[in-house]
Amino acid sequence: MFKLFKKYLKPYLAGVIAGPVFKLLEAIFELIVPLIVKNIIDVGLKNMAGRDYILKQGLILLALAVIGFATTMICQYIACRIAAKYRYDLDKDLYHKVNSLSLKDFESLGVSSLQTRINNDVLITQRGVAMLIRLVVRAPLILIGGTVMAFIISPKLGIIFIVAGLVIGLILIFISKVSLPYNKRIQNDLDVATNITKENLEGTRVIRAFNKQNYEKNRFYQTVDTIEKESSHLVLFSSLLNPLVTIITNVGIILICYFGSFDVSNGLLTQGEISSLINYMVQISLAVVVVGDLVVVFSKTSAAAQRINEVLEMNAKIASGDKIPLNQKEIVKFENVYFSYNDNNSYALKDINFTVQKGEVIGLIGSTGSGKSTIINLLDRLYEITKGKIFVNGLAINEYNLEKLREQIAIVHQKSSLFKGTIRSNLLFANQNASEEDMFQALSTAQALDIVLNKENKLDSIVEENGKNFSGGQRQRLCIARALVKKPQILVLDDSSSALDYKTDLNLRTAIKKDYKNTTLFLISQRPNTLRYADKIIVLEEGCIAGIGKHEELLHNCEVYKEICDSQDYKGCDSHE
Repeated sequence: MFKLFKKYLKPYLAGVIAGPVFKLLEAIFELIVPLIVKNIIDVGLKNMAGRDYILKQGLILLALAVIGFATTMICQYIACRIAAKYRYDLDKDLYHKVNSLSLKDFESLGVSSLQTRINNDVLITQRGVAMLIRLVVRAPLILIGGTVMAFIISPKLGIIFIVAGLVIGLILIFISKVSLPYNKRIQNDLDVATNITKENLEGTRVIRAFNKQNYEKNRFYQTVDTIEKESSHLVLFSSLLNPLVTIITNVGIILICYFGSFDVSNGLLTQGEISSLINYMVQISLAVVVVGDLVVVFSKTSAAAQRINEVLEMNAKIASGDKIPLNQKEIVKFENVYFSYNDNNSYALKDINFTVQKGEVIGLIGSTGSGKSTIINLLDRLYEITKGKIFVNGLAINEYNLEKLREQIAIVHQKSSLFKGTIRSNLLFANQNASEEDMFQALSTAQALDIVLNKENKLDSIVEENGKNFSGGQRQRLCIARALVKKPQILVLDDSSSALDYKTDLNLRTAIKKDYKNTTLFLISQRPNTLRYADKIIVLEEGCIAGIGKHEELLHNCEVYKEICDSQDYKGCDSHE
């Protein structure tokens, strides 16, 4: 927690100091109040100093209240402003960090956990910052100052304050130790609840199709019940503080009145001083309740800060290089590439070797899990290769400037993702400088021009969340158009025409080859017809290359490719197209 605060509060150090100073003044004024009350009792009432004296002391009390209120409001303003700036800076760094993580980093944390950390955990630490500025100085000062003032008035009765303080301190330590583990477990359970909610929202059609609403409800209720039970235990321990402090305070007041009565009778203390001691005991009890709240808040903040630091301190597995190569004829080369998702000897890809020339059309085919998409993820450096080298334009991709590398590559996945906005905003997502001519050209090549022209607002037509107001085929074509707007050197269509009919698929491939001659095209597909006219087809089986060549060559020379064609009743003609 303190490590996080030290980093993000350092730019606002002046405010972090000024806020508690104003709160310190308010605490000092509060400690003066019992002394003025003592004077009113001992001098104004007992010694009959007169109405004017009492009125004068009353005006001093009013002035202290007004000044205390002003200093409190200033501190509140500083605390709120710094807490808001703290959250802005932390959110900015977290989003930057999250966007720099590899897919493996994402998988190790989980999307739901990241959502909870970015939203809930950051909010908890923001509250911790506000409490740090507002109350961390005030409460201890009241505790220490009240005890010191009690000793000044009566060293004998001051012992009661010390004993009460020690007992209350032990209670606070106990609550603090109990609270921290509960807070950690609650935060982890919130990750689970967030994940269940996310799955239910995204998979609502599947849940209803299988009539699993009650199952999902029970799964969510079980997690929420766990959170409720842990929260109840936490609240139970936390709620012990107030009644215990009240009991200790009342016992202290009784002891002050009992022993103090003897000192008053013997002339060692005045009635006003007894009143001051009681006031200090009440002030201390209220301060202890605040300290108890701080213990709960900071135990939550500590747990949340630990989870945030885990994200911020993750070493990005994908480090950007600093080189930018010149274009070469040989655009992609895989050289003895091995890759394991779990950093062990269980390789998802083994000994991958192939070379691609600029402008070629490369097909990737194989059974599910054979490593087709993994090859593309490695090419885009979404994962880091385990062994071997990948070259783009003659330069190893680990030496590449990561931003420049990804500027040259556009990938369209099978699951088409459109962002809420308009067709124009989605196309400009790939290239902010694209003209309308570029956009219409890309739409035409992607066989998506009719989608736009049939809309009343054309490019400014609304795209709802996840593009749900478009069909699957329309979403795929719009995503392909978005990739083409980027004008990449390397275009990857990862089974992204699966929702298209054969004729549209053929027209799409023909148009890309005609309109983007210099673009190297990678086609991942289960359809032999889609890859029939590729310059080179790479056949994968269990992470290994089973064959490389043209369609006709592989039909005769590659048993795996022949089995795929046979399984689809493919006869090697154009009947499907």
